[in-house]
Amino acid sequence: MKNIGLIPTILKRRNSLNMTIDTKLIQFLQKCFPKYRLKILFENKNKEKLNLIVSAGGNSIISLQNNDANKYRKKLDDYYFNYSIKKEIPFLGICHGAQYIAKFFESKIIKKNNHTKRKHIIELISKKKIQVNSYHDYSITKLGKNLDKIAHSKDGSIEAFKHKNKKILGIMWHPERYGKIKKFDLLFINKYL
Repeated sequence: MKNIGLIPTILKRRNSLNMTIDTKLIQFLQKCFPKYRLKILFENKNKEKLNLIVSAGGNSIISLQNNDANKYRKKLDDYYFNYSIKKEIPFLGICHGAQYIAKFFESKIIKKNNHTKRKHIIELISKKKIQVNSYHDYSITKLGKNLDKIAHSKDGSIEAFKHKNKKILGIMWHPERYGKIKKFDLLFINKYL
């Protein structure tokens, strides 16, 4: 059986850092990759073979919000993203994960007002338009080297991108946060990974 390594969201509660994973994300990944087993990546080491690594939503990249939860998340993202590149393991970044990938490749990310908790239309490179959700305060406005745009919104925000040569995909919407899993999201992710 194949393994998905999932980097969790880190939350600060009182004097501790807690790892959390949206159960809807687990359900989505199980539907998207039915022959994979899920492993939570909560420390900077791995003893099992991974066939896909997913950096979940939540948190902010450290250059935008510097706090203990984001620092710990960055350590996990740094370790597992570099591990994925070294071992040639596909990597999926959802929202925060996409911003992390974009920042790694020196993309431009800015604060975007009126973009959170909304639905909006995005246009794919095929010119097809679809509606997605939006839960992010920061938007990718220009991609760095080795990244190609797959989708953008009307306001110029880049909503999906891929690496030119590696199986690295970033999406800014949350495919797990719909009442029902969308066939489009399953096909889209499998197409690029």
